[in-house]
Amino acid sequence: MTAITSERLPDSLVSLEIEVEPERVEKSMEKAVRKISQQVKIKGFRPGKAPRRAVEAFVGEEQVFATAIDELLPLVVEEAVKEEGIDIVGPAEDVDLKSRDPLVIVAKMPITPTVDLGEYEALRVPKQELSVSEEQIAEAILNVQRRFAVLEPIDRSVEWNDYIRGDFRVEIPERENESGSTDEAVDQSEEDTEFPVRENEVALLPGLSEKLIGLGVSEDEQVIEYELSGEDLPEALAGRIAKFTISIKEVKEETLPTLDDEFVISLDEEGIATVSELEASLSKQLQESIDAKIQNDYREEILDLLLATASIEYPNVLVERAIDQMIDRESNHASHTQEGLDQWLESVGQTEDEVRAALQDNATISLRRELVLSELSTVEKIEVDAEAVDEQIDAAIESITSGQEGLEAQARQLIDTPDYRRTLASQQVIDNALARLEEICTTDSEELVDESESSDAKPKASRRGSRRSKAAATEDTASENDAVSENNEAS
Repeated sequence: MTAITSERLPDSLVSLEIEVEPERVEKSMEKAVRKISQQVKIKGFRPGKAPRRAVEAFVGEEQVFATAIDELLPLVVEEAVKEEGIDIVGPAEDVDLKSRDPLVIVAKMPITPTVDLGEYEALRVPKQELSVSEEQIAEAILNVQRRFAVLEPIDRSVEWNDYIRGDFRVEIPERENESGSTDEAVDQSEEDTEFPVRENEVALLPGLSEKLIGLGVSEDEQVIEYELSGEDLPEALAGRIAKFTISIKEVKEETLPTLDDEFVISLDEEGIATVSELEASLSKQLQESIDAKIQNDYREEILDLLLATASIEYPNVLVERAIDQMIDRESNHASHTQEGLDQWLESVGQTEDEVRAALQDNATISLRRELVLSELSTVEKIEVDAEAVDEQIDAAIESITSGQEGLEAQARQLIDTPDYRRTLASQQVIDNALARLEEICTTDSEELVDESESSDAKPKASRRGSRRSKAAATEDTASENDAVSENNEAS
């Protein structure tokens, strides 16, 4: 009988010390002898018939032992995992041979993560509310007018809101930064290019617009050299000296159409025929955009707060798996083959190790978010609405076929797959978990008291984390990471 000793290790690992009975080791050695004797030619013996002594003398006893271990080890580890009832999420991270007589194997196995959400029900975060300002509406209307503006050449120097047509070149020397690496040099040029010169807008380079005011048409090159600065400037550009060389061929003045009902009607927008209706429509669009950004930022904030409150432990194999998924997406699935991966790496000019290192932090964040949301959905008993998944699939099929008869069956075969259903279900649970977290974080104290005093209040689910063996947290981790990444971009 194989003897097994297990020990829980940090980072969701379990160490299994497995002592294999001598009889089983001996059988594996004999099997290895037969296998080797069929692969090598030993003088005086037919293939597969050489005795153990002859095989060991020909290839060495160590080779026979190594062959036996190669076949025995995975079987022994698999049996030990089953016998101990361990939920693993990947192959052994480390396997050592502790002794040969008796044969003792030590294997470190990655197991399902553990998540403790802590006192998540006590989280409270005020949600910002913003309304569209008159300035924003005015700017939106101005942008509509600019779509139909007339540009006319004018014989004067550059003023705000003019357009410049000419040849230019941007030069920024390379620079060694504080980290010791080098910020690459920039050398770009364009011919016969046209661009606007506007306040609070970047024209080719940050801070350049102000320096173009007052310049005029000239056959000679005009040079502007200055230090790049500004709050929103990327760190790689801040403090560097830029040289901008331009030959202005033409200055154009922008003439806007008159803002009246006649102009609004010419836009041919359904249900919009007056300036006031245009303002109302733009105001609604802007408010929806503001609300969406507030919602996205708020969910990012409360999810980060939940992460800070929770205790999470997971094996590194899940991070590596998340990185695999990211590489697969970024390479447009070229990573499915080694040849495709090599070609993609060559196109981005990086080694695989460099790509994986660059994705490490994002993969870790994505995994941690997926784990706490999965645990929250479990604790809050958030389930998949199968009918909603069916409706999403039907909508996708309708979008592809546009109601054309005869195409639905083919489209359904393409779209209605188990993988896609799992992705939709996972995304649905994540969305609902985020909605529930938002509900918790926006609950005021009075509502909390009313709920606690109500006899009909829902019983509190346990907030303590547990080792989870759900497929959503193990076998389908990669699919859920996809869904979380997409949600982080769109929620």
